Amino acid sequence: MNNDLVPGSDSVRLAKRLAAQLPCSRSDAERYIAGGWVRVDGVVVEEPMERVRDEQVVTLDPKAKLESLASVTLIWHKPAGQVLSEAPFLPDDVAARWFTPAERFAGDRSGVRPLKAHMHKLLPVAPLGNLASGLMVFTQNPGVARKMTEDATQLEHEWLAEVAADPALEDEDRRDAVLKSLGKPLFFDGWAVPSARASWQSEQRLRLAIKGNRPGQVAHLCERAGVQLTALRRLRLGRIALSGLPVGQWRYLLGYERF
Repeated sequence: MNNDLVPGSDSVRLAKRLAAQLPCSRSDAERYIAGGWVRVDGVVVEEPMERVRDEQVVTLDPKAKLESLASVTLIWHKPAGQVLSEAPFLPDDVAARWFTPAERFAGDRSGVRPLKAHMHKLLPVAPLGNLASGLMVFTQNPGVARKMTEDATQLEHEWLAEVAADPALEDEDRRDAVLKSLGKPLFFDGWAVPSARASWQSEQRLRLAIKGNRPGQVAHLCERAGVQLTALRRLRLGRIALSGLPVGQWRYLLGYERF
């Protein structure tokens, strides 16, 4: 039986319809569709398996390019309290909810056309804890994933740490003692952790730069220094910074950007 036909109906798979209409090979038709170049009754459809009826109008964008889908990397300003899945990849439905066109950063200069394929198999690299906020990276690119894994201990993370109010921190000597403690090497969770470069932004706000990102590392450093961490935001990962990206918004990694 022809799998493109549904018994009792006149519908066929969109890829088959487009291949016959152009004409082109079925694989080329699938690439056009996945690339977001095909409309059915004026609406973009990106699923080659979508079924269309004889009376429906299928059109190919005049600007269509027959090219393989490039893997993408997304930069996101994670809100505090946003819970990440335990799965290795971000579920497609979650990605579609978080990375909507409406939440795309207005300053995104990548020129990339958002596609449903970009929401598939996004790997979170250097993930943040549920309560932390700030810069997060999701990638489909094996090279980016490998870089973030192999160079994890050498990749510098810049943090903004909010600490609980403490009258003792009004004293300059006490604040200096906290910075001195934060700057000492640390043996944490069975690992030797590099010292942090730290500075006070206010009496309740610290800025830290640390290589590596072991879960709980910053909280442990603060506890050792005698201050209580109340909120944590990552400002930078390697050479990629938030740079004005609003909370909850995202953008594509630019072609020339490197971590």
